[in-house]
Amino acid sequence: MIKLREKIQTNGVTSLSNLELLVVLLGNGNKHINVAEIAHSIVTKYPNLDFSLQNLLDQQGIGLAQGCKIMAATELGSRKLESDVMPQKFNSLSEIAKHASNKIGFSKQEKLLALFLDSDNNIIFEKIMFIGTMDSATVHPRDIIREALSISATQVLIVHNHYSGRLIPSENDKKLTQRIEECCTIMGIKFIDHLIVSKNDFIKVNL
Repeated sequence: MIKLREKIQTNGVTSLSNLELLVVLLGNGNKHINVAEIAHSIVTKYPNLDFSLQNLLDQQGIGLAQGCKIMAATELGSRKLESDVMPQKFNSLSEIAKHASNKIGFSKQEKLLALFLDSDNNIIFEKIMFIGTMDSATVHPRDIIREALSISATQVLIVHNHYSGRLIPSENDKKLTQRIEECCTIMGIKFIDHLIVSKNDFIKVNL
């Protein structure tokens, strides 16, 4: 433990592996199992650290206090990613995708993020417009259009997440894209694109 703390002090917390981070959070094991074994068991079962409190409590050597500490740490990390500052200007889809992945890519719910731009490609506002199961019946283009008109945006780009990491557009994704694009065209707003993001990748929804 002391060596890990020294490692953080010398090289920063990003120098620690997932296993080492868990060791720091857990602090100590017990007489039946040491802390390194507990941490190794967790990262082996959940390599993406996608666990619930109950998953942790089912692990030998983890009590409620330790489980809550780990869940609090992962939630802090998630909130930090969601607070990622949006780019000031639209330069590329990959840049927007990276920003959106930080903001919604780790969410366990589908979220639709809309970015609103002026005619010079400056991003003037972004907003999560929908949370839930995404389809053309539940996401209303009028909400996006209303937001764009209220801030005099001339361009719109939308992004939603697939938490599963499976980046294949569904028929609903395609229908939604078509509806929003048609509505934007009617209102004289340029529809830039619709992206689907995961934790570390993205695709375009091509019609």
